[in-house]
Amino acid sequence: MKKILVIPNSKNVDIYLDKDIDGVILPLEHLAVNSECYFSIEDIKNICQKTDKEICVSINKVMENKDLALLEKCLITLSKMNVKVLFYDLSIVNINKRLGLGLDLVIYQDHLNVSIYTNLFYKNRGIGCSFISNDITMDEINEIGKVQSLMMMCYGYLPIFYSRRYLVSNYLSFLNREKKNSSYSIDEYRIVEEENGTAIYSKDCINLINDIDRLNIDYVVLNGSYINHDKFMDVIDKFVSCDKDDKDYYKGFLNKKTVYRVEDYE
Repeated sequence: MKKILVIPNSKNVDIYLDKDIDGVILPLEHLAVNSECYFSIEDIKNICQKTDKEICVSINKVMENKDLALLEKCLITLSKMNVKVLFYDLSIVNINKRLGLGLDLVIYQDHLNVSIYTNLFYKNRGIGCSFISNDITMDEINEIGKVQSLMMMCYGYLPIFYSRRYLVSNYLSFLNREKKNSSYSIDEYRIVEEENGTAIYSKDCINLINDIDRLNIDYVVLNGSYINHDKFMDVIDKFVSCDKDDKDYYKGFLNKKTVYRVEDYE
């Protein structure tokens, strides 16, 4: 049976843990990106102490030299908790090995984790779970699911672009305009500038409620970032009860293969 993990859009995590879900994914402040809500290491410690549900910590920032001291300190602290660590930067794998921390790691690289060979590479190095990309088809996901335990985003806005640069601030500065918000939109694409850079999200919210039974994954991830709170709570209930319907939701590339073809030149 598939487990349900929730990425909160509120620091009040109890309201999610009171639902019949299996756990939460908590983005770690200063070391994570692409979230509306971030948690300190103390927040995470307190949450772990009051629940026996699964706690996953997202550390999906591309690390810089100045991040390494804080990163190492946080990883040591997390190694003493019963958590999974979702990582992007391979420095986390190296620190875990060098210090013998024994962290339960999950590879989480958005658009990069798309093949059986990639997943086998990490699995052979002791990483027993992958957060699979939404950029591939159901058939491809199900093939990978035969060789590796998988998490997958099944509800939420997908990050389709990320830059370490402060693109909104730079653009408004060029126009001699004041930056008044952290979130802007162009042609319905949400553009969010945060502490560690700028992200652009999909126009539509992905919703795979009607495809869950056909996906060979172990964890269903529901992301509440930038979703109306009441609406998201209702979405959680629908996934928990597997309340399917006949609506044609946005599914990304689930049923549509991405084909690249180099143009012919004479």
